[in-house]
Amino acid sequence: MRAVVIGAGVGGACAALALTEIGVTVQIYEASERSADVSGWVTLGPSASTVLDQLGVGAEVRRRGFPVTRVTTTDTVSGRQHSFERFEETHRWPSTHVWRRDLLSVLRTRLAEVGVTSCFGSRVDPADVAADLLVGADGARSMTRRALGDHRDPTFAGQLICYGHSEHVLGELPEGVLHFWSRPDGVAGYAGHRGHGSFWFSRGDAESAQSATGQPELLAALADLPIAKLVESSRVSRPVALYELEPSGIWHTTTTVLIGDAAHAVSPAAGRGASSAIEDAVFLARAIRDSPTVEAGLQAYDRIRRPVAMHTYRPTPGLRVPRVSAAELRW
Repeated sequence: MRAVVIGAGVGGACAALALTEIGVTVQIYEASERSADVSGWVTLGPSASTVLDQLGVGAEVRRRGFPVTRVTTTDTVSGRQHSFERFEETHRWPSTHVWRRDLLSVLRTRLAEVGVTSCFGSRVDPADVAADLLVGADGARSMTRRALGDHRDPTFAGQLICYGHSEHVLGELPEGVLHFWSRPDGVAGYAGHRGHGSFWFSRGDAESAQSATGQPELLAALADLPIAKLVESSRVSRPVALYELEPSGIWHTTTTVLIGDAAHAVSPAAGRGASSAIEDAVFLARAIRDSPTVEAGLQAYDRIRRPVAMHTYRPTPGLRVPRVSAAELRW
């Protein structure tokens, strides 16, 4: 079987690696250059590490990042705190915090090691692809999705965010803990590690993506938080508008399928974007392997993954996102 993957981001690279693992010949196209010089970072869930181990890159990704073993949330109005561990039963590793550029670099190096033909700096029209399987992993504004007849654009999620990174850490806060401070109109977050520095963000409500709300307002919201000490020593991003895509559209035809943000983009507020894309990749490959036809495999993938995506997009009050066990992610 021959597959073409459009998009060598986190989900696309993992899909190419997972399909290669089951014996599919894969070619991948990516519009950007191979250097993976992208900004930002991700916190991968325990399930993501389980998948990355199977793809041969887990240890290197964890070496490039640092473990996040706990999440603590403080309501700045009431003072109430909530805390939970970032270990999950059946998974060996906790969450991992890593620069996005490092994660992509590791994945793209692995593509070369396993013989995936990778075409970087190349755009391809999905209509021109001839393959047994076409995987659209080309992001929230996916051309593959449009080729399937779904012409929706992602919708503004109602918030802006700015990110910061400092070489310094906050000594009064424990390392390897993801700290959140919630307020009525937004959230701030921080994770620090002496070997990696401090990673923080400020996210706030906005009337539109072009709102006058900007960096000064987002930084002012940090005034009474420990993060305020880091602002002057940090590289701070410009405000970024957050978008999302409801996962109710077309996900596949008989030979074409969408994964990751191309099918179900969520705001970073959900904390699930990269991990969901990585899970999609392995579920897709396994469904293809275990089904009599490509079409049947894509139908099975849809049945398994769409309910999880729907719950992540609009969580049911009192019900947590279904966790994927290690057994479900193994070949």
